[in-house]
Amino acid sequence: MNQPMAIDDLVSVAQAEAMGELDAPMMAIVLSSEQSYDLPINSLETDADKARWGLILRAAREHVEADAVAVLYPAWTTIRQKKPEPEAEQLTEDPAEDSGDSDNSPIDTLFVQLHTRDHVYWRGFEQIRDPKHQRIIGFRRIKALSTDYKRDEAPSVTAWLSTLFEPLPDEGEETAVDRELADLLEEPEVTAALYPRQMRALH
Repeated sequence: MNQPMAIDDLVSVAQAEAMGELDAPMMAIVLSSEQSYDLPINSLETDADKARWGLILRAAREHVEADAVAVLYPAWTTIRQKKPEPEAEQLTEDPAEDSGDSDNSPIDTLFVQLHTRDHVYWRGFEQIRDPKHQRIIGFRRIKALSTDYKRDEAPSVTAWLSTLFEPLPDEGEETAVDRELADLLEEPEVTAALYPRQMRALH
């Protein structure tokens, strides 16, 4: 899979999912060599939510032996200028940039991340809404969020996904984390959602 091409395809999928909605869906897509699988994410509000979903996505990735995981989610960002060494401790502190407007009001943003073994590809788009009905009708690219990182240099806001590609334990060795991963794969919300998705031009 050509990763720069894949992130562009994921952007198209994310925007298509959000168009016409009041809120963009929060979801992950596990990309294996054979199929793509959707996992709707119900919440990433707390550290506990992020820890749980970090384990679920690692379990799903290992289950289908995938080499990439995409995360699509809406959030607010307020920093419009890219810092030399961005520090993104919270979703609202992601480095962002618009067309030059000095307004410091929060930006209603759709984030698209593609995580591979070596890189994190990150894109952000301001969500344009119909003033009357507040539904999403378009997107404006946030240039400073069109950034590719080496995996070990990604902003700390992605730390909850740092275990996605940790090596499997030695044969015959089982740890508490591995037992928890196995249990997570049996949860109804995961088993119901882990189904093949035919994505446009992604493979």
